[in-house]
Amino acid sequence: MKRIIISAVVLFLAAGQLAAEKRVLNFESCMKAAEEKNRDYKIARADLAIAEAQYIKALGEFGPSMSLSAGFSPLYKPSVVEIPAGILGPTPLSVPLATQPSYSMRVSVSQPLFTFGRLFYNYRIADEAYSIASLSHKMAKEKLKLDIISAFYGAIISKDLYRINEESLKRTNDYLNITKQKYESGEASKFDLLRAEVEVANTRPELKKAKTRYDLAMKNLKSSLSIPLDGEVEIEGKAEYEKLEIVYGDIRKAYFENNDERKIAEKLKAINTYKKRMAYANLLPTIGIEGGINYYSYETDFHTEKEYWNTSWDVAIGLKWEFFDSFKNIAEIKLAGAEKEKHDLIEEKTKDRLEMNLENLYSSLNESKDIIEAADKIIEQAEEGYKIAKENYINGLIKSIDLLDAELALMKAKINYLDALYKYTITLQELKNFIE
Repeated sequence: MKRIIISAVVLFLAAGQLAAEKRVLNFESCMKAAEEKNRDYKIARADLAIAEAQYIKALGEFGPSMSLSAGFSPLYKPSVVEIPAGILGPTPLSVPLATQPSYSMRVSVSQPLFTFGRLFYNYRIADEAYSIASLSHKMAKEKLKLDIISAFYGAIISKDLYRINEESLKRTNDYLNITKQKYESGEASKFDLLRAEVEVANTRPELKKAKTRYDLAMKNLKSSLSIPLDGEVEIEGKAEYEKLEIVYGDIRKAYFENNDERKIAEKLKAINTYKKRMAYANLLPTIGIEGGINYYSYETDFHTEKEYWNTSWDVAIGLKWEFFDSFKNIAEIKLAGAEKEKHDLIEEKTKDRLEMNLENLYSSLNESKDIIEAADKIIEQAEEGYKIAKENYINGLIKSIDLLDAELALMKAKINYLDALYKYTITLQELKNFIE
């Protein structure tokens, strides 16, 4: 008896631990988890940070740069001039030309003055690249939300479909029991009984398939959230119809004005324009100014006192012109022109594809909307029709095939509603990604 009690306690504690480990997820918690763990979204955030750093770097190119250099010369052989005997005296002389400082330090500042647009074009390229990264980050977040909506509500709909198949199995079992009673009383034939048994046998695999689809949908959701596939997860929530009146002309205008993919294509085209202009600017010289202060000491021992150090300063305006680079810059000009032409074609192709995509989304949304708005009445009629058919079959007023037709119509009405609701939810989010 004591062993039984201990085993019961252990089982109770284990069940409590499993219940505690089970995660309950709604849509908001799924989105939060996805933003924290989704690799593609994290990569988009990293790309944005990289583009921001490159933008700041390009902006800094306009300003001055400062440098510090220092040195120590432990060994030095000075250059000397040998004067033969008889010129300045009876003995030859060795006269050093210069003295090498033992310690030296230079602080210098350089500032570009005129680069024929190189710095400006480099800045504009970085600015457009940062805008592209921002748009890509926004698109990554929108795609992430769409993926989570698809996975989460896909699991919700699969769960509802499993429940519908359970209801269908219950109805077919009722049909079988009624037919057995009618067969025993002589009101139904052996064929009717066999048909009822076959119908139940056919419904059970459909229920199993629905359970498998639900399990796969849950695994897909777990995978999207980087949750172990064997983890205990329960979802709460339901797919709801968000009625939205959309006029095609209005949505088309917003779709093309706010479309991030189209904006990226335009910015890529602008980048290649700036690259081509920069390639031409590279054929011209660069003018800059540099100044510096020099500190040096001739002492062999290092001293910090001011009297041991000498100072000098200088300012210079310089020009640098690389007028021949083995035709590399000419190739850059040709490359930039070809890339610009390529992105012109990509922009045109993107516009045509977006036009077709909008028409498909709009048509799909309206088709699903019509099914959803008519579903309540159709399902209500199908349920009433099934009740009447069941009562009439019990009373012998109709044949078994009529009851099966009524059951099939009810199940089809519910499945069509769930399928349309899922499509509508996904399509509406796709449109929101473009128009919001």
